[in-house]
Order: sequence, then structure tokens, then C-alpha cells
Amino acid sequence: VGILTLPADPAQAAAKIVIKIGTGVAPDHPENIGARKIKELVEKKAGDRVEVQVFTDNQIGDQRTMVENLRNGTQEITWVTVGFFGSYEPILNVIESGYLFRDSHHSYKVFDGPMGDEIRALVETHGVKLLGYYEAGLRHITNNVRPINTPADLKGLKIRTPQAKYHLNTLKYMGANPVAMSFGELYTAMQQKVVDGQENPLSNIYKAKFYEVNKYLSLTGHLHLTHMVMYSAKLWDKLPADLQKIVREAVIESQETQRKAVRDDDENLLKELKAKGMQVNEGDREAFRKAVLPLRDDAVKEFGPKAKEWIERIEATK
Repeated sequence: VGILTLPADPAQAAAKIVIKIGTGVAPDHPENIGARKIKELVEKKAGDRVEVQVFTDNQIGDQRTMVENLRNGTQEITWVTVGFFGSYEPILNVIESGYLFRDSHHSYKVFDGPMGDEIRALVETHGVKLLGYYEAGLRHITNNVRPINTPADLKGLKIRTPQAKYHLNTLKYMGANPVAMSFGELYTAMQQKVVDGQENPLSNIYKAKFYEVNKYLSLTGHLHLTHMVMYSAKLWDKLPADLQKIVREAVIESQETQRKAVRDDDENLLKELKAKGMQVNEGDREAFRKAVLPLRDDAVKEFGPKAKEWIERIEATK
């Protein structure tokens, strides 16, 4: 009688495909709202053939490790910002020059258009498939020393940035002493005063509880970052064509859910952070914007006409 409980075709049951999504942030973060939307859509369309597993909070490793997992074929999906991938494809650093994007909708226009396709072609020479673009959000500065209104206020402050060259140099031109460090180490580094502060979107600041170790939140809006949703090329090639289609469509369809979660967070979290005792001020964005302009010249010196063309195309996108 026990035999009746076996699947009709054991070989088919054993062949269930597992897709692992890894992120570096808390379960309720907009990135993971996106991850769970992918899971929901893929499992709904693929039925019993696929299980999507979501690993949050750097459970699989930090961003660098997860990108390498994709390239080695040991993990299916992760995302990093366009500039983070600059260590593989250097010109991508240019995308993380301060004050290049006006707002969320400006960035959607750029990445959902021809520029997004051009970036995809570059990225896909490095062992990954680029399936879509998530919003990483508008970044602001927090610290434990003083409110940041102008470049002079950043002088002498150690501010953590991600490991992306132009991102780091944006903070340098803004007046800070930037320190590259992985996100996972950041809370402890601020607690132990290894760094004075950091810069991130409100969702990261709130979900990582940076209000416990930083008193001041200065709304500088210096960078608007975009995540590239990537799949391991090695593992992608092993997926049947119909499942490739399902996964690709799920990522595209999840974009709106994920981006909306970021926009909603930006509206709600300012109130929450004030309630947690953070002192909030508006930074002088025009002063900072002028301070970071030399970074554009650096980009053209380093990467030539292509960098100039990218910067002009992004700024001309309406």
C-alpha cells in the first residue's frame, strides 16, 4: 500500500529545478519584496517543476561572493548595482557618478530603454544573464558627528561607501573621507566608530537599524542607483527554453512591484526615522552637485568618448 504514495514518475519528481535567489538585505526590504514576487510568478507558471528559494541577509555570502557564485554556476540569481559591476566591466563605474539621475522615473527611462540593452551586452560577457533592472534607490548621508548641509560639513568625516570607484569618488568630491566596506560589516563599524557614518537609501538605513548608531540624517540625494537582476549564464543554458521564458517574464513583471516598494518606503520611512530620534535636514544639493562635476571629466579622461556619450545621453533622457 505504501507504494501508492510514490509519485507516478519518480524520475520527473526528482528533476525539480531549484532556483536560489540571494540578497544582502532584511526580509522585508524592497529587494526581497521583488525576490518573493519572482518566486510567486515563477512557481505559479512553472507548477511543480520549479522551486524558488530566497536567501536574505547575506546568508549565501556578500555581494562579491554571490556574483562569483553566479559566474561559477553555483547560484542562480542575485543583483548588484551597475557601478558595483564596474570591477568586471570598468566603464560601468561611470553610471555611479553623483547627481547623474534626477529621480526614479528618470532612471527607469534610461535602463528600460536602449541604454539598458547596451549595458546588458557588456555585462553578459562576464558569465551572467541580465534579466531586468530593480531600483536601488536615492541615497542620503547619515553620521554621528553633525548635520551635513554643505561640502564643508563633510570635511574630515569617514563615510562608508560600497566598493565602487566612482561611487567612492562622488563622496570624496562631496568633501568626505570615503571608506569602501561591505554592507554586512557596516553597523558594527559605526558602533565601534571605525567610520563616522554612511550613505544609503532610506529603506537600507531603516531596515539595518542605522538610527541606533547614527544621530543625523542629511537628505543629500547624491546618487540614484539601479540594480541589475542577473542569472548565472552556466545555469541559464541548462534551463529548458519554456522555463527561461517564464523566468525572464517573471523578472520583468516583478520590476514594478519592487520599484513601487522603494517609492512607498521613501514616503513612509522619513516619518519613521524621525520617530526613532534621527535629526533630519535637507542638504544643499546644488552645492554638492557643483562639487561632484569634476567626476564627469575624470570619466571622460579614463574612458574617452564612450563615457562622454553615456553621460550626455543620460542627462538628455526626459
